[in-house]
Amino acid sequence: MNYTKQIQEIAAKLFAEGKIDVFVGYRMNGFDDNQVPVLVNTADDVSKLVFTGKSVFNLVNYLKNEHTRRKRVGLVVKGCDSRSLNLMLTESQVKRENLYVIGIACEGVTDDSGQKMQNCVDCMVPDAVVFDEMLGTPAELQHATYKMNADIASLAAMSLTGRAAYFEEVFENCIRCNACRHSCPLCYCAKCCIDQETATLYNGANTTSAAFHALMTWSLHLAGRCVDCRNCEKACPSHLPLHLLHKQNESVIYENFQEHLAGVIPGDRGAFYKYSMKDPDDFIM
Repeated sequence: MNYTKQIQEIAAKLFAEGKIDVFVGYRMNGFDDNQVPVLVNTADDVSKLVFTGKSVFNLVNYLKNEHTRRKRVGLVVKGCDSRSLNLMLTESQVKRENLYVIGIACEGVTDDSGQKMQNCVDCMVPDAVVFDEMLGTPAELQHATYKMNADIASLAAMSLTGRAAYFEEVFENCIRCNACRHSCPLCYCAKCCIDQETATLYNGANTTSAAFHALMTWSLHLAGRCVDCRNCEKACPSHLPLHLLHKQNESVIYENFQEHLAGVIPGDRGAFYKYSMKDPDDFIM
């Protein structure tokens, strides 16, 4: 999967025609074959742009920053990335008319060992669902049968005490740096409730209890909205398995809320905005 030349040509054309002010893409990091996001502001710099199986980050996160707000933006999105873009559009965080979206029919990205990332192995929506131009041959797997994530299945097989002990160890290693939140396209609140200095539970203390409340609150705010791009895990300096929190929510929501998957359908505001007489009500107290 290599669309470097096509993306460079498209970006150069967009700048030449005056259709964009900035292009958000990937460039080589300069040390190895891994890549980092880059904001290109002129046609002279489009040669920096690359796209391969190492283009792992969700670039939609950069649409919430001042570098791109109120500007016309060119953007590259894979399937999961485009789902988060759909949600940002639906939640009125960006304007569609200000974007030129290059969609990728994604074949999956790889980690440092060259192995396909787990979220790519499990991916049900590899093709971009919102785009102006599509690169690659769509896999058209959007209607594939949903399968519970293997990690979630392993957790479900544990006893409650075993599960509690596992997550206590996870929370214990959180250093409260908030990299997970800052890297998430759908965490765009100017002031997060977790950071409210006056709140008893949501304080900045680097304790297991504080980390538990912070991560669980963050996870619940993303319930029905997380697209499993795993930007949070890629940003976490402690390498915490943060996807476990979100994938558990996803599986419960898919089963109970009309097979909902976040961001697949344009204009779909999410699981908790839907209502059906067929929804189970056994959780209502």
